[in-house]
Amino acid sequence: MRAGVALLGLLVLLAPLPAAAGWVSARAERIFSPDTPEAEACAAAEERAKEDAIRQVSGERLASEDLMRCEERGEEASCTLNRSVWNTVDGDVRAVRNRRTETTALADGLRRCTVSLEAEIIVAKGVPDPSFDLGVTLNTSVFRQGEAMEIALTPNRPMSVAIFLWLPYESGEAQVTRVFPNSMDPSTTITGPATVPSAEGKRRYVMRVGFPDGQPATRRLVDEYLMVVATRQPVEWRGSYRLDEFRARLLELPRGDSRIVRRGYAVVRAP
Repeated sequence: MRAGVALLGLLVLLAPLPAAAGWVSARAERIFSPDTPEAEACAAAEERAKEDAIRQVSGERLASEDLMRCEERGEEASCTLNRSVWNTVDGDVRAVRNRRTETTALADGLRRCTVSLEAEIIVAKGVPDPSFDLGVTLNTSVFRQGEAMEIALTPNRPMSVAIFLWLPYESGEAQVTRVFPNSMDPSTTITGPATVPSAEGKRRYVMRVGFPDGQPATRRLVDEYLMVVATRQPVEWRGSYRLDEFRARLLELPRGDSRIVRRGYAVVRAP
């Protein structure tokens, strides 16, 4: 079974134009352990460099999020708490040039991948509306393989909500999959505190978290993300996207009429 959230009992086939802002230079790095593929670490460093390039043009809004990192040993899970600061940016990368990658060895088997590049940035028009907001909470930040996920939503006004699962280790249209709305929970409009699955949906399906196939046997956990997109009016979404086209789609949403919330969580492999 592919990793991510599996919906038991459900088969998921899951404004203003942006303005160009020119080329900017950026650089980022990622330190990684022997059980992490170099290509994955360098891809993460490149994403950080791109985010930095976007921040230089659009500014940044910071949201602090705690994400647990765990490693299972027998029946126990030893966890350390890492604080991650996610950047909420209102732009995207149109093109990249002069990309350079360098990997260096560090102590204790660790390595560092450094990526520098120049990026052409586009930013969305409009201004965010602080009065249009949405709280998103998961029932835990660390899921053991097979555990059920529940998502709590707290809007400050009526809004239409869609939830997407982003799997960084996947490629193509398997990267971003819509998990809500779905055929068991078809209504997107929420007017007050709500959950996914909804009270009615819980009678029909369970959202269970899986560990991805194809990972090294030594890898005990992976990170995955939910992208919750709230809009004033309903939006027709596809069931799945490549990450780059999903970002471009988000950029089409008027900033004053939408709110995008990202939540990360860890998945621990079953013993």
